[in-house]
Amino acid sequence: MKILLAGLLLGALCAQADAKPSPAVVDACLRTTSDSPKVHYTPIPADAFQVTEDEEAGKTDITLRHGPDTVGTWEVTKTRAFGLVFNGKETPLARVTRLDKRKAPAVFNPYEAIWGEAREGNKSYICATFNFDGLGKSGSFQNVRGLYLIERSARAKSAFYTSGNITVNEK
Repeated sequence: MKILLAGLLLGALCAQADAKPSPAVVDACLRTTSDSPKVHYTPIPADAFQVTEDEEAGKTDITLRHGPDTVGTWEVTKTRAFGLVFNGKETPLARVTRLDKRKAPAVFNPYEAIWGEAREGNKSYICATFNFDGLGKSGSFQNVRGLYLIERSARAKSAFYTSGNITVNEK
């Protein structure tokens, strides 16, 4: 009985660690503002990137600081590999959890992304939203954005990807 109880507790903890962000968090990050009283969105100033290059490996890290955290991207030009960096942990796009299975994670320019943090309860995520290298600026694709969310916690540093159509209401 103790083993069963311990297994159930461990399963619940693992499920909680891999829990996906709520739709309200995703919406706040895509829109870079929150309409939900449960989600607090804060912009992250993206004016002080640190670029680290390893010429021999052909690798470039582009990161910025947010409080105690370092977040950004890494890219290897020779193999065209790309991924996210969070506090030294590198996550290739293949290991990012898709929130919408139809949408493959996309490469983005960290300098052009809008960075932010979304908090809901005791969960916190770093958000990077982007408009697909300028394609979102005109035409029918203008409101479509990609979004990466990186969970901020001591245990799980899960990364998620989705894209969404954000319709801006003009007054």
